[in-house]
Amino acid sequence: MSAAAKPQHVTESSADRRKARELQAARAAGSAAPAVDIKSGQMINPHNPEFITKKPWYLGGDSTGPTLDHQAAGEVSATLTMSVADSVAKSHHSNLKQKIKSINKTGQGFEVNMWVEALKKNKRPYLMAQVLKVSKRGELDLKYEDGTVEKQIRPSNGRVKATKVNATLSTATGEHGKLDYASKRDKYYGYDNEDYKGTVRRYEEREELRRKIREEEKQKQKLLKTSTEGEATTKKDTEFSDSDDSEDDEEIDKEGQTFTTRLGRQGGVGGAQMKVTARNLRIREDTAKYLRNLDPNSAYYDPKSRSMRDNPNPEINPNDLQFAGDNFVRYTGEAADLAKTQLFAWDAQDKGSDIHAQANPSQAEMMKKKVSAEKESTKGSAKKKVLDKYGGSEFLKTDSDRSTLFSASSTSKIFSRDGRLLKGGETSAPVKTKYAEDVHPNGHTCVWGSYFHSGAFRWGWRDDHSLLKSGYYTGVNGRKANDDANDLKYGRGKGGGGLERARDLLVKGGGKEGGKFEGNIDDDKLKEALRKEEEFQKSQVQTNGKRKYNAVSAGDEQVTPEMMEAYAIKRSREGDVMDKLKGTEEVLEYK
Repeated sequence: MSAAAKPQHVTESSADRRKARELQAARAAGSAAPAVDIKSGQMINPHNPEFITKKPWYLGGDSTGPTLDHQAAGEVSATLTMSVADSVAKSHHSNLKQKIKSINKTGQGFEVNMWVEALKKNKRPYLMAQVLKVSKRGELDLKYEDGTVEKQIRPSNGRVKATKVNATLSTATGEHGKLDYASKRDKYYGYDNEDYKGTVRRYEEREELRRKIREEEKQKQKLLKTSTEGEATTKKDTEFSDSDDSEDDEEIDKEGQTFTTRLGRQGGVGGAQMKVTARNLRIREDTAKYLRNLDPNSAYYDPKSRSMRDNPNPEINPNDLQFAGDNFVRYTGEAADLAKTQLFAWDAQDKGSDIHAQANPSQAEMMKKKVSAEKESTKGSAKKKVLDKYGGSEFLKTDSDRSTLFSASSTSKIFSRDGRLLKGGETSAPVKTKYAEDVHPNGHTCVWGSYFHSGAFRWGWRDDHSLLKSGYYTGVNGRKANDDANDLKYGRGKGGGGLERARDLLVKGGGKEGGKFEGNIDDDKLKEALRKEEEFQKSQVQTNGKRKYNAVSAGDEQVTPEMMEAYAIKRSREGDVMDKLKGTEEVLEYK
């Protein structure tokens, strides 16, 4: 640019300034025509302030005429393709590297608001800090992320290092043009493979360090084994080295497996984790729904909800099906109630009510319950009116229905694989017992027949052991008295009725006053009675102790006092030990 073309400042006189102010006031008042942009041809708003409408002198001033071109931002119409944007990003990276390298080498070039890595109080580790001020001598005022501030820090000796945090690719490419559709969505836009070399080098250094540590441990184990066993263990040393190699391989495999797992967790399609996923898909026990019938025209499988409503194998017997579709879910739970609610909402909308089952489900459910209750009450009241007017309510509920209400039953049902009822479900009222249940008359606390006396072979009451059905409850004392009376009268066990039969004979052979005998016992008659009793007992032994049905009765022979005395003398006493020794010379031992 020549010296004549350079913009120069021209000082205006006071008269020119006065004329310009009067013209601006007239334009604002509407008495003068507004200024027109000489480039765009559009009217300039006269109410705009002067610092907006007037072009600065260093941009040429208003020598050519009024214009707002200096206010328009410089637009870049170029569109960067993927390759061009990548080359621009790479050049920006290289320039940034050179700049950071020169700053870290010379310690100069830091800027205000620039982010750097610095040693706080000259102690490791490096922390992120922002430059607040740069002095003329190059000293920096830094503000760390925790809010602390350090002043007058010299960036020499590696205390402050520049980083790439301040670099943005948008500003780098914005100077050259706009990114196109493909460039904006490029995964590797701005990727620098030189940066990844440092990551590879870091992992290689770690692996080399691990290898050295394993070698040192192996040498220590060998030296320890040779010092303890001596030179005669050469063969064992060889085997030990082989085992060490295998252990080394196992360690490498474990590390590789850990790395593979970590790589699989990082995500992405495919990768090492895909092998584990495919294996899990193969070994699962249940067959997938979409694999039961590979015909593309069979039942549709929805991958989003993982459902297959229709039956994939309709040609197979329903009893042999392992999967008959997911349609049964639509009729289980509250699905039927939800459908009824939807029908109720539609009917209500047809009748003019503002009810929506999806927009306000609570209102729809409440209205449905309210209408159902009113309908049931109306139906019940109408039925009651008819029954009250014409009668017949006694025939609506029979005895069988009443017994069904107060009885329990157990039924078995058999279903098919698809949920259909094959057998069972028939309800039948169980037959109730003909005996009275839970009836406690006369103050008893139990039912009749809850107690059985083996001697009398009769039923009774369990609470007081009474054998009289119409008797009253007598309590604990009555129970003791009944036990004594029953044992005395009936005895215990099968032979307990002998005394009762003997007393019956006495009653039948005695007088009218209750069978009492009068007079003394005759010795001759007693001897005759004893002889007959012995013969009778011998006959019982020969006939296995069984008496005929009508062997002795009151009509054949009357029971005399001598016969009773003979019976008392000759009767067997099984529980009496001394009775067994009668007529013998055996003596019991004293213990």
